[in-house]
Parts: sequence; C-alpha cells; structure tokens
Amino acid sequence: MKKIHVALMCLASLAMLMACDGKVKNESTDMSDSTAVADVNSNTALNIYKVWINEDSTMLFDLRDSTHYIEAMKYDEEYCKEYPDYKPGVFYINTEAGGFIVSHNFESEGDTIGGVEYLIEEGPAAGTHALRFTFSNMTPTSATFTFEGEYDWTYKVLDEPVELVPDPHPYVYEE
Repeated sequence: MKKIHVALMCLASLAMLMACDGKVKNESTDMSDSTAVADVNSNTALNIYKVWINEDSTMLFDLRDSTHYIEAMKYDEEYCKEYPDYKPGVFYINTEAGGFIVSHNFESEGDTIGGVEYLIEEGPAAGTHALRFTFSNMTPTSATFTFEGEYDWTYKVLDEPVELVPDPHPYVYEE
C-alpha cells in the first residue's frame, strides 16, 4: 500500500511539473503583445535562446525559443528623415521566420560556440535553412556574432522591453 501511495505522489508531482512547463513555454512564445524582451531568469543560463541586441542598439535578434526567429532594425534620425515611413527609436521587423536551428557539436564545443540557421519561408529557397551567423565567446549575458565569416559584433541580452513593428517596406523575393 505504501508503494502505491508513493507512486501516486510521484505521478502527481510529474503531472504538476509538466503542466507548469507547458504554461511557461506558451507564455514565453506569445508574440501577440508585439514586444521583445529576454526572460530575466534566462540571463543566468548559458544558451542562445534569448533576445539579443548589438552594441549600438540598432539590430535585434529574438531567439527566445526555437519556434521564433525575428530580426529587427532600428534606424537613425537621418535615415528616418530620408524615409519618412520610418520613425527613430522603433524596431522594424526585417525577418520573421517560423523557427531556427542551432548548429554545433555540444559534446566537443559546449554551449559557447555554434551557428544559427533560419528557415527561409519565401522565394525559390523556401523550406530550406540558411546560416545567418555564427556565435562564440558566449557568456550568460553576451556573445560575439560573426556574419559572413568576417564581420564580428558583440551582442548582449536585451534587458528592457522594446516594441517590434512590421517593416512598412519589407523585402519582397522576386523569382
């Protein structure tokens, strides 16, 4: 009888853990509020699943989980004067894809180095993944992102919410 009671307690605990995990995951991936901010608790974890912003606060990568991949840009005042559809201080979504892949060998490289491949959803390459950048020197709050194998930028974890707005002139793939 004691074994049955212990087994029931273990099952109840497992069910509670699974329910809590599902609730947190659903809340963290909801983009309906059109804001991006890294989870404060994730700032202590060593992984790519965060919202990252570059040193001059103009480029943002929302990689909170593997189901969202968002790139957003903030333009300076001169650019906004030349293109009045853009407003200074606002992040415009350049790319929004259904997911991304972290490519690296965890056993030999750990979590501090790897690459991010995003899903191409439009154009002739739709349905395939393309390498967007590699990352290295990762700490819980910063990482080096390398684009095209030679352009290094230091990115940090976004620590305050920003509004993400659709780009008024998105890139259109032509076939």
